[in-house]
Amino acid sequence: MVKNRWAFALIGLCLVWRLTRLLLDFPVWQDEAMVAINFFDSGYGDLFSPLEYGQIGPLGWLWLEKLMFDIGDGSLLVMRAPSFLAGAASVFLFWSIAQRIVEQRAALFALAIFCASYYPMRYSIELKPYAFDLLIALLIIECALSKSPRRLFLIAGIGVFFSLPSMFMAAACGLYLFQQLASERKWLLVAGALLIAEYAWMTHSFTSVHADAAPWLREMDMWVTAFPPLSEWWTIPLWLIDRHAGYMSAYPTGGSDYGSTATLLLQIIGAVVLWRKSQKQYLWMLWGSLPFLFIASSLQAYPYGGSVRVAIFLAPAICICSGLGLSQVMRHKKSLPIFASLMMLMMVGGIYKDVAEPYKSKSDLVVEQVVSHVVSTVGNDVVLLGHLPDRVPGESVELRTYGGGLARLRYLLRRDFGRDADWTSDSSLEALSAEAAVIYYKGHDEAPTLR
Repeated sequence: MVKNRWAFALIGLCLVWRLTRLLLDFPVWQDEAMVAINFFDSGYGDLFSPLEYGQIGPLGWLWLEKLMFDIGDGSLLVMRAPSFLAGAASVFLFWSIAQRIVEQRAALFALAIFCASYYPMRYSIELKPYAFDLLIALLIIECALSKSPRRLFLIAGIGVFFSLPSMFMAAACGLYLFQQLASERKWLLVAGALLIAEYAWMTHSFTSVHADAAPWLREMDMWVTAFPPLSEWWTIPLWLIDRHAGYMSAYPTGGSDYGSTATLLLQIIGAVVLWRKSQKQYLWMLWGSLPFLFIASSLQAYPYGGSVRVAIFLAPAICICSGLGLSQVMRHKKSLPIFASLMMLMMVGGIYKDVAEPYKSKSDLVVEQVVSHVVSTVGNDVVLLGHLPDRVPGESVELRTYGGGLARLRYLLRRDFGRDADWTSDSSLEALSAEAAVIYYKGHDEAPTLR
């Protein structure tokens, strides 16, 4: 139960923001469409195989979203519901954990930062697994705080199926319990070995298979910079600063090119305070996943930052340490209500923006309107052909090269029109009969046209 009035107001407004965004039912955007389009023709067993558009998601999460897809007949609102519930639970769990690690004033600063942060809100209303990354990280931290090794390994064992980076947090908190609970060390060794075996099986039979089927992902600019420059090892310290001062630390806001420097400095202040108070166990609990994350990124198995979403499991560490740092910098008794009020104004602004512009990008809304036009004007007996830009007639076409923009259009056609366009046939207007229509795809930011 939330008893503090500021905590009550922050959590309440945070949940209103998330619920408002969920009920506005934003049009599907590109990343969501690249996942959802796999559910039309795939059974649960088929999701073991590599996905279209090179999507890589935890197996349990894919099964859950496939179930939501079947229940809701492709409804985005239904498919986004699991992320919403995970995100809502994370807000309450974060507040509980923050109070156990730092004193209440610092915990309120941390809660204000967490609740006003755009990215945890956004990913709790999207058809992506990142809300589960955050929830499972929080659950693992709570188990470590409670010194409950059996519950930790139960959650970690389930978490492998719902969160790819959950193993980093499980390793850190498992080692913490190993150091703290001497009487449980034999059990912890056995449980740890079983968890490693489970993770190795999942990696070998599922994750690596999906990753190997999409080698181009590692060549994308956003991923290339997310792997440490081992060949130029002397630049790694500056690379780490760039990672942590970029999108990785965008709480409550921030950006690339050192756009989150202020948040990083607050984290450092908070970490120093914990160290000086001889609360090093909390530092390891919050940040102990970093060595494992660095090893994985060195093997190019998981990106080290580069965006909030792939490192959202670090949100508890970032927000709690930033809140503690802020409590040291802003010591005046009125600083907390002023800061909390500012964060609440940010949330109100976010709600207003979502209501005024209920879409992630204008092109999402436009494509949805174009598909509605297709549904109302093209009969079931009419052949629908798709025209792709720069395509050479007669050559085979690889749809993934057209990215999420085409996936968005294809998903909406399958959901609302009942079938996709034929993108493999030559579709020059001169060759068409009266029983055919052509939808012209022009790019992810341009509206397709129907002729």
